[in-house]
Amino acid sequence: MRARSLIPQAITARLPSRSLQTTPPLPPPTTALPPSDTPLASSSKRPQHLAHLPPILPRQPATPLPTSVPEAISLLKSQSTQSNGIYVIARLFSRTFLLHPRDIISVPKIRPIRAPGTILRLTRIQEVGSRDFAIRAPSADSKILRRHMDFDARTLPDIPSELVTCELTVLENTTTPQEIRFKLKRRKGYRKTIKARHAWTRVKVGDIVLNSGAHEGVELGAPSQ
Repeated sequence: MRARSLIPQAITARLPSRSLQTTPPLPPPTTALPPSDTPLASSSKRPQHLAHLPPILPRQPATPLPTSVPEAISLLKSQSTQSNGIYVIARLFSRTFLLHPRDIISVPKIRPIRAPGTILRLTRIQEVGSRDFAIRAPSADSKILRRHMDFDARTLPDIPSELVTCELTVLENTTTPQEIRFKLKRRKGYRKTIKARHAWTRVKVGDIVLNSGAHEGVELGAPSQ
């Protein structure tokens, strides 16, 4: 009796061959293309999905920069009022604040303590501006200017109070919730509990009043970006 082979016979199959089909190149255009500076007829028509938008207005010419402080004040007043569209950059308690009318800020507690309703006046205003224009004092660029100054003459002037007036109204004198901190050193048996409350004074910014008048030491120009 013949033993049946356990090795299956190899099955061969011929795969169908695929032929590559190529198409001839497109013929050259018979009509000349319009020059690049001449708009096409289709581009003159506005797309339908942009029909509801207003037409694009031509760009307005740039306003020449003023050469005197009264001209700069008139430009600032044309874009803002005393309570809207104007800002100041001032120094308070060794910090720089960007202030707008009716802003409420918290500063370290003022000493001596001021009762609510007390009127305070900003004395270190470095910049006042509107949307497109600003008046900057040399102190606004103190980090750059002090590099080239002597150590004895490092005081830079601010915007004079005769030019810009801004008042602050004291709202309240408050403290933060009590903070408790634990310090522990296990190997030395050191344990310490620190309790602290920080005192703050909340003030409200009033109107920013611009007074026309020239003064030396004031830089005119567009606001820095």
